[in-house]
Amino acid sequence: MGDHLWTVRWELAAVGGAMAVIGFHDWGWGDSGFRFIEEGWFAKNTRHGGMDKIGHAFSTFVIADLLTDQIRANAANPAGAQITGSLLAFGIMGLVETLDGFAGKHRFSREDIAANAVGAAFSMIRNTVPGMREKLDWRLMYTPASYERPGITSSDAGFLPPYERQRYVMALKASGFERLKNTPLRYVELHAGFDARGFEKKERALGYPIERTFYVGVGLNLNEVLFGAGPLPNFAKHRDTLPARIARRTFEYIQVPYTAVYGGNRFSTIRR
Repeated sequence: MGDHLWTVRWELAAVGGAMAVIGFHDWGWGDSGFRFIEEGWFAKNTRHGGMDKIGHAFSTFVIADLLTDQIRANAANPAGAQITGSLLAFGIMGLVETLDGFAGKHRFSREDIAANAVGAAFSMIRNTVPGMREKLDWRLMYTPASYERPGITSSDAGFLPPYERQRYVMALKASGFERLKNTPLRYVELHAGFDARGFEKKERALGYPIERTFYVGVGLNLNEVLFGAGPLPNFAKHRDTLPARIARRTFEYIQVPYTAVYGGNRFSTIRR
């Protein structure tokens, strides 16, 4: 554990610094005394329709993955890297939630802690089960204005995209399957996604209905298109350069708009 912690000391400092900046700038840490809140999960009477819970789980998952990869690449003994990475991410996000308890507009939520545990567990499983990481990505899409109703186009002056501009996507990659990785299907992904709209203050002011939507779709595997070893001309020979490694990692967690086709099913629409 000591070796693992030393290996990611700079990454921990960077994550801690970034969280501090966002916490004081966006979340209002320190503007109230410590308080609890019961937020619920995905119901129509929750504050964000569950987008905040998915956001907590996703953030923990990404931090755990990044720490796991650094430990595996640099530790003298990388065995159990996925356990260390997941525990560290859960601890970081637990500290974030504790500091949220001192923010009047957020407060400490047990549901957020549970969501953090889900994200940490998913990263641990994904980095333990052989082949799972090659097959399955979890991504965030910052939806462009053309995906939304008129009026929901601002970023609310925060570092993170507001909930009304987020969609979360699970992508099953054909390139991760032995029978498909050498066929044209290597470029194809199957997607399942979720978003919630109408819960935020700006949406309420514009009179938008409360809607929660599941999506299914077919997308392009950008990592395979740009850096794969297939017949298409691409940047495969540069895949191990620093810019290419950054791009490949980004596409693992970020869904680029207009690279997939979706069909949605609004399972709940409530008019105001």
